[in-house]
Amino acid sequence: MSASARTAASRRTGASGRTSFAGGASARSGRAGSYAAGFRGAAYVPTSVAEALPDYAEPSISVVPGRGVRPEPVGLPAGALALAKLAACVLVAVALIAVARVAITSATAACALETKAIEQNIDTARTEGNDLEVAQSVLSNPSRIKHKAESLGMAAPSADYTDHIVLPDDVVSVDANGKLSLSGSAAAVAAQ
Repeated sequence: MSASARTAASRRTGASGRTSFAGGASARSGRAGSYAAGFRGAAYVPTSVAEALPDYAEPSISVVPGRGVRPEPVGLPAGALALAKLAACVLVAVALIAVARVAITSATAACALETKAIEQNIDTARTEGNDLEVAQSVLSNPSRIKHKAESLGMAAPSADYTDHIVLPDDVVSVDANGKLSLSGSAAAVAAQ
């Protein structure tokens, strides 16, 4: 073996004395590879590059049972959080006051419009009432009524005019309690 071949072989075996898979030999199987290139990890590596790559020892991983310490979540300072809550409460209070004020103003405006409409109705009713009172006083004047009756051909009755209307006896009878008696009324009708 030449000196350059020994250097390459020592490079392949590394400090641990193991032969790398990229060098063409498998440490686990002990078989010599007939191909010049190999796989390192999951990637195919050509021979020239494989000889140049260092052979790393497998990492030592040990599992320690138990729970790891989780860091505290980083949050806002307590003062800033309290200030934010206070600001939110103040904003909500201001919003509620503003909504209440708008509602009260709206209700006031609606009441004012309704009051104005009712006042107009009252004024109209008073005017009509006054007109009706004037018309009633004009129409109920005795001299006007006499003049209208004469224009229609009517005249006041004379003093010698008398006509008597004679009504027959009432057939409705009542009992001793003051209630209407059907049988007594039927008997009175039959007697006529």
